[in-house]
Amino acid sequence: EKAINILMKVLDDKEQEPMVRHEAAEALGAIGSDAALSHLEKYKNDSITEVAETCQLALDRINWLKNSDQDKAPLLKSPYNSVDPAPPSSNLNIDELKLQLTNDKASLFERYQAMFALRNIGSPEAIMVLGEALNYGSALFKHEIAFVLGQIQHRDSIPFLQKSLEDTEENE
Repeated sequence: EKAINILMKVLDDKEQEPMVRHEAAEALGAIGSDAALSHLEKYKNDSITEVAETCQLALDRINWLKNSDQDKAPLLKSPYNSVDPAPPSSNLNIDELKLQLTNDKASLFERYQAMFALRNIGSPEAIMVLGEALNYGSALFKHEIAFVLGQIQHRDSIPFLQKSLEDTEENE
């Protein structure tokens, strides 16, 4: 409860860097407490895109935890020992996951489900799809794609990450 209150204060503090506020919102979603719902709701349309998207993701995750009839235990157990902003998709078809990941009409939550499924698959083909996804979406989306490529720690991800780092037009 104390952590939730501190995280909500960080989220409130517009003097914080956007990524700090993003991490606070992401942590609130990871904790999954109903106590954070109204706070996340308050910032889901924040003027800072990364904060707004993260709050929406956190709300979707908490609602998924509360409302899904699906057995959540296997989906919440990450092979990387991380608490992810969305559960991985149960679909393991790489072509279908690619379509879901790069569909800008899908919610960020659905796209993240595809991203975490591809991360968990971890094959060179899945890494290729993730690497190509660095060309799509918002700064937050690309940040998370880069993060999961780092989690995988496979040499096939290096050219994608290097290209992204060398892009001077990319968000800090």
